[in-house]
Amino acid sequence: MEMLARLENTTLSIWLRESGIAFFTSLTLHSIAMAFVIGVNFAIAFRLVRIVPEFELKPFLKFYNLYWLSVVVIFLSGCALLLAYPAKALTNPIFYIKFSLLTIGLIISRWLQNQMQIIKNNEFSRDKYFWVAMISVFIWIGTITTGRFLAYTNSVLLASRFF
Repeated sequence: MEMLARLENTTLSIWLRESGIAFFTSLTLHSIAMAFVIGVNFAIAFRLVRIVPEFELKPFLKFYNLYWLSVVVIFLSGCALLLAYPAKALTNPIFYIKFSLLTIGLIISRWLQNQMQIIKNNEFSRDKYFWVAMISVFIWIGTITTGRFLAYTNSVLLASRFF
C-alpha cells in the first residue's frame, strides 16, 4: 500500500487525477477505442454465429491496422487512468478480472484474424467458429461489464490517506 501511495503522489499521477482535461481525455479515448475494438469483434462474431446475414470476412482484414492501433490507445489510456488512481484499481479484484478478460478477448481476436487470412469464407460456417465467436461475445460483454463495475466497487480510492 505504501508503494501505491508513493505512486499516486507523483507529479504525473496528481496531474492526471486533478486536471479535468487530462483525466476525461484519457477516459474518452479509452471509451472510443474500446468501442471500436468491441465493435469489430461483435461484427465478426455476429457473422460467425449467423445473427447477421452472411458477408465476406476478408474485407474486415483492412480494419485490423486501425484495430491494433486502438488496442494501443486502450493500453495507453488505461495506463493513464490506472496512474491517476492506482490504489483504486490495483486493490480491486474486478480490475484483474477485467484485465484477464481483455487479454483473452485479444488472443481470440488475433486467432480469428489469422484464420481470416488463411481460410476461405465458406469454411467459416463450421461449428468450431460458431463456438469461438460465442465465447468471444461473452468475453467482450464481460470486459465491458467489469470495466463499468470498476467505477463502483473500489474499497480504496487513494492509498495516501493511510499514510
